[in-house]
Amino acid sequence: MPTPKRKFWQFKNQTEQSAELYLYGDISDSSWWGDEVTPKQFSEELSALGNVNEITVRINSGGGDVFAATAIGNLLEQNTATVTAKIDGICASAATIIACHCSKVIAANDSTYMIHPVKMGICGYVDAETMQQYIDAIKAIRENIISLYAKKTGRDKDEVAAQMDATSWWTGAEAKENGFVDELIDDDSETIIENRNGLLFVNSIGTSLNFNEAPEFVQNNLTTSPAVSCCVKNTGKAETPRTSNKEEKDMEINTVDDLRTAYPELVNEIETAAAENATNAERQRIHDIEDMCIPGFEASANEAKFLKPVSAADYAMAAVKNAKQSEEAKKKAFLNGTAKDAANSGADGVNQEQPNNNVDDEFLNAIKAAGKKA
Repeated sequence: MPTPKRKFWQFKNQTEQSAELYLYGDISDSSWWGDEVTPKQFSEELSALGNVNEITVRINSGGGDVFAATAIGNLLEQNTATVTAKIDGICASAATIIACHCSKVIAANDSTYMIHPVKMGICGYVDAETMQQYIDAIKAIRENIISLYAKKTGRDKDEVAAQMDATSWWTGAEAKENGFVDELIDDDSETIIENRNGLLFVNSIGTSLNFNEAPEFVQNNLTTSPAVSCCVKNTGKAETPRTSNKEEKDMEINTVDDLRTAYPELVNEIETAAAENATNAERQRIHDIEDMCIPGFEASANEAKFLKPVSAADYAMAAVKNAKQSEEAKKKAFLNGTAKDAANSGADGVNQEQPNNNVDDEFLNAIKAAGKKA
């Protein structure tokens, strides 16, 4: 069975009547194309919510895979619950596809919305026929997205196509004016814009977008506090963070929560890798103990694997010790059994007759005497 990809979504705060779906960061870090595990997993988790009345999709994403976004959007739209998208920071690229499939889109006043032309990453070399197939695919995807945008906004397809082809960046209010957002709200939390090594981060979430390609109204909202540079070298020290004007400032990370806030994606990757390594190590430990198990000692092996877990090395030492003690016990039992059998046989009560030396002497003398007479 294929290995599941790392989840890029999270269902939280579920009650009997409602649930929240968090889409923070990239929409799928690998394509759903040909992936039979991840889409199925998302669908199962959505179905597991049961008959909730409301689902809130909280979005802070620079986009990602169009196939993943389309599948998620359709699954949400087909759900019996009322689905509301809430843009917490940025809703760009493929993330807008999910938002447009929701019944209502609510955006924070200082949120950002962006649509742009369809792009496709091509790896390796292709011939003219294959290149034409890519172009046809882009055209088909573009037409589907334009139709979705037109349906959401109620505008002509040509108008939304032009906005899409021009790469349109909008404030929350401008997105509302263009029909992509239905309602604006004041949010207590301020949207944090950061420039991390040339990449745009919104509320500590990477958008995979170049900071210098963002419009002025986004760049002008650059957080005055130090923008954390995601540069961890082999020395284990973080590079001095820089703001857009290259001013160097200090950043202190004193707790795990500080680290998670500064590097949410990095911490997530570390935790995922640690969990995978722990799982693999546990499987290897159990496998090694099973390989060392001596017939007749299955009970102790199961205890070492599950009831009182020990390392394979500790189990090996204990197994050798137990085997030695068992062999000595067998020898001792054999000797004790032999002694017991001898005692029960009655052999100890038998008297041995001593030879009669006088009789022997008389017999020899008679032979000698007969020889002389001859």
